[in-house]
Amino acid sequence: MVSNTLFDEPAPSHDLPVMSVSDLNAAVRSQLESRFPLLWVEGEIAQLTVASSGHMYFSLKDTGAQVRCALFRTRAARLGWQPRQGDKVRAKVQVTLYEARGEFQLTVETLVKGGLGALYERFIRLKTELEAAGLFDPARKQALPAFPRRIGIITSPQAAALHDVMTTLARRAPYAQLILYPTLVQGAEATTQIVQAIAAANQHGQADVLLLCRGGGSLEDLWSFNEAAVVKAIAASQLPIIAGIGHETDTTLADLAADVRAPTPTAAAELIAPDKARLNALIEGNQQRLQHLVMRRINDAGMKLDGYAARLRSPAALLDRQHDRLNQFQTRLKLWSQRALEREQRHLSELGLRLQALDPNQPLKRGYALVTDAHGHLVDSISKAPVHSQVQLRLSDGKLQASIISAQPDTNL
Repeated sequence: MVSNTLFDEPAPSHDLPVMSVSDLNAAVRSQLESRFPLLWVEGEIAQLTVASSGHMYFSLKDTGAQVRCALFRTRAARLGWQPRQGDKVRAKVQVTLYEARGEFQLTVETLVKGGLGALYERFIRLKTELEAAGLFDPARKQALPAFPRRIGIITSPQAAALHDVMTTLARRAPYAQLILYPTLVQGAEATTQIVQAIAAANQHGQADVLLLCRGGGSLEDLWSFNEAAVVKAIAASQLPIIAGIGHETDTTLADLAADVRAPTPTAAAELIAPDKARLNALIEGNQQRLQHLVMRRINDAGMKLDGYAARLRSPAALLDRQHDRLNQFQTRLKLWSQRALEREQRHLSELGLRLQALDPNQPLKRGYALVTDAHGHLVDSISKAPVHSQVQLRLSDGKLQASIISAQPDTNL
């Protein structure tokens, strides 16, 4: 049998990885989303479809290419205008892949009308100028007070954002006093009124912190918060300012100049006022730590006092102690005196014996005689008592007179 090599299948290589379609699409999506951050894409809307769910699907095209886009219902509702087929727009998008069909597409965060393209260019120019002037520098930003007692709110009295903020603060910080500085937040006069409200709050000095807030809208609706005058007023404020302007995806120059930016007005209220329950828990924890510290110091002081008391003696105890010491000294003195007396007595006895040994009368008692000449001089040699001379013999019980008859020297000496 002859094989037709044109139709032979090559043997699979075991050196190459094998992936499922799902794993492959997931990996490609991950690479796309990590490689491309949020960016703006310009084009014309084509093939627009609005699903029953409220999601919008369309293509963005120019003269050379097109790309599929998805604008989900929650973000579409925040636009403030209705996209139409053929509209020229600028879209803030996330590059991604729809895994279920393996289709490259853009997930749209927000859309800007083509007629507002010049306004967005102005936004970019202002941002560059004000950033170069240092108005967005993190080093000049102030810290928010931990527990503000008076909170100033700069917004429109008719704004839904004001209701959300007041509801949040009433729940989280019922102890705080709220001061409203009313102002327009949209339109030709809004810029001047916002600047005046910030200046008035600083001049009054009643608030501990200011909350500048407004609900969401288009770039045109929020433009008052991009004006240089408002940005400079925020940067010059002596009171710290937290900005809660628009929705999470909205960023104004006022947000960048504020000391703290919150994604929404409600989030700003939550940041500015710690939760009451968390605050109570913090207070209870501090109380317990304080109690432990006080008790520890009391115990330490008690131990020190016990030590001092142990060393402190009453007068009677001190007198007893001195009396005991006196008795000890007396006993020692008595022993020392007795020993000294015995020592002196022994010495005296020794001297008596030595004196007794030197007593000239002692040899006389043993039969010896003391010989003296007629002049009373001691005769201790035969040469001092010549023959016929007179001598006196003193014995133990008297004296004898004798005459020397002869003298014989001792030949043994």
